[in-house]
Amino acid sequence: MPVLLAVTIQSTAAFAGPDDSPVEVLDRVVVTATRSDTGFVSTPALVTVITQEEIQASGATHLVDVLRTIGGIQISDLFGDGTDASIGLRGFSETAQQNTLIMIDGRRLNNVDNGLPDLNTVALESIERIEIITGSAGTLYGDKAIGGVINILTRTPQERRFKVETVLGSYSRRDVYASVEDRHESGLGFRLSSARRLSDNYRDNNELQLTDVATKVDFEHASGVLFAEYEDINENSELPGPLFRDQVEADRRQALNPGDFIDTDTHVSRLGMIQSLTGNTEIRFEYTNRRSESLGQLTSSGFPSPIFQKRHHIEYTPRIVSTFDLPNGRSLLTVGADVFETDYFLQSNFGLTVDTQKQQSVYARAIVPLSTALDMTIGGRYGEVSNDILVDTLCCGRSLPPGSEIDDNAYAAELGLSYQFSPALRLFGRVDRNFRFVTADEYSAIADNNHFGAPFLPFPETQTGYSYETGVEWRVRNKSLHILLYQLDLNDEIVFDPTSGVNTSIGDTRRRGVVIGGSYALNYQLRVSADYSFIDTEVRSGQFAGSELTFIADHVANLGVHYRMTDYLQAHLAVYGTSSRVFGGDFNNTFSKLPGYVVSDFNLAYTVKNFKIALLVNNLLDKEYSDSGNIGFDFRKGFPSPQVETFFPAPERNFYLTLSYNYP
Repeated sequence: MPVLLAVTIQSTAAFAGPDDSPVEVLDRVVVTATRSDTGFVSTPALVTVITQEEIQASGATHLVDVLRTIGGIQISDLFGDGTDASIGLRGFSETAQQNTLIMIDGRRLNNVDNGLPDLNTVALESIERIEIITGSAGTLYGDKAIGGVINILTRTPQERRFKVETVLGSYSRRDVYASVEDRHESGLGFRLSSARRLSDNYRDNNELQLTDVATKVDFEHASGVLFAEYEDINENSELPGPLFRDQVEADRRQALNPGDFIDTDTHVSRLGMIQSLTGNTEIRFEYTNRRSESLGQLTSSGFPSPIFQKRHHIEYTPRIVSTFDLPNGRSLLTVGADVFETDYFLQSNFGLTVDTQKQQSVYARAIVPLSTALDMTIGGRYGEVSNDILVDTLCCGRSLPPGSEIDDNAYAAELGLSYQFSPALRLFGRVDRNFRFVTADEYSAIADNNHFGAPFLPFPETQTGYSYETGVEWRVRNKSLHILLYQLDLNDEIVFDPTSGVNTSIGDTRRRGVVIGGSYALNYQLRVSADYSFIDTEVRSGQFAGSELTFIADHVANLGVHYRMTDYLQAHLAVYGTSSRVFGGDFNNTFSKLPGYVVSDFNLAYTVKNFKIALLVNNLLDKEYSDSGNIGFDFRKGFPSPQVETFFPAPERNFYLTLSYNYP
């Protein structure tokens, strides 16, 4: 059950005592809303914070299960284990990986291509909290922050601590996790962790083997912090593919592509610093070097193809953060630059792509108190992108000439107001101009006029748009409520068409939505939380004008009930549901819709001293449903193959037993 912070993180925050009067709460800081841990400012956005305690109470065994219960988020989990899951904020699903920015400690997990962020590598045990901005963040983060931002913040070593945990469950699931951390009086701290996951998963040909080893070392000194991180990840996944309707009815656990797999090795190193320059100014800098190589087999329309993919991504993210005392309070100024460079390589039977994409952006953002209760946020960003495409070929012809160079630029801007009507009530509104650049692999296959018989589709261009948001947050000690209204207008929205196999612009689009949520603690023992989101979507120009956007549920609702039976025994029930969705790729809205579903999970946990045992039951009522579906060709019926619905069946009822020891 998430804690909603009224992002006015001031000394007097919006909590209340037994009589519902506001009380003083200190040291509640949201990093993502300002790209710093300056905790006194108010920013005009809806920010949700999920703490480690709430993650543990839910009994979730994967990050996807934690995020699923947050209002405004839509998730498509292909295999039910989080291996291939898209996380979208405010109406993004098929293209969520390019329109919802996901980070870990401020480091981007999104790729320069259309590959999904690897959420399997995020160990829940290492998370301190998760911060979610349900709104565009074009000024602070630039590319991909259209729907919103999810920032996973890991633990900072503070004292000697040791933890070991194992998970046993359905489908031969076996997890082992261990970590040790400490901090010396000199300021030197470290954290070492290792995770191993083995699972056959729900469907045939869906085995997963994951090994993740990570280390973090930091040094806190009188005027700042220095840190270094390294992570090594090996992930081997078998991929069963989608199923046709008759196959689901015959055996929903079978594999369409029994030989498909992908093996990936990833190495991430990171260096950073926070250095105070004066009493009110500091410089922050991070350097990230991420390398990954993937080898496997993917089948398309019954034709298997070996695949080899490499990514080498480098980030530089310097910024200066300054605070100033003004007559009405303190202001915050952030000035920075983001520099990204990625070498991308993809080879299969369908062609070869070799591209180096570079992005450079500069930005500035100020939060200024106009009165003691009213804060204004204003900012802007200018970004450039260049693609040096060395090779881009297709099996049926050349897409782009060798040595092609494609450059573009875009800008983002933000203007917002946040009004602290009372210590318990905050109103806010903002307008945000955003953008997202064309990815390295979205240029491939576009220039062919007749790829697999598809008609000519527009060459994709930089996607731009405006987000209009207004909301209210109210919070006292044991109750909270938030309401967010938004309209998101995009120009030249880029989508993937699975029936033609190309990326293209669908035209101008509009999303209008509302997110409502809150929580109520009836007493020390019982707490209830709920979230509901509604969205209306429309393609406003082009060939599909008037159609709904694909694979977006109009209605999503979540309910959480947490009951503390004793100081040692706790129970948690989570119920989440989604309405029907247009199948992915059905831009004309001519097929039936993928049915909606309601699913419940139950967790029972017993803790005594340093030991904990928990039993989690997912899909408590044994619902048969599919969490994802697309339009594809039924290649079994010869050429030309008819277009049909395909499904990714979700797991039925399953069980997980977690045993953990935590010292101290």
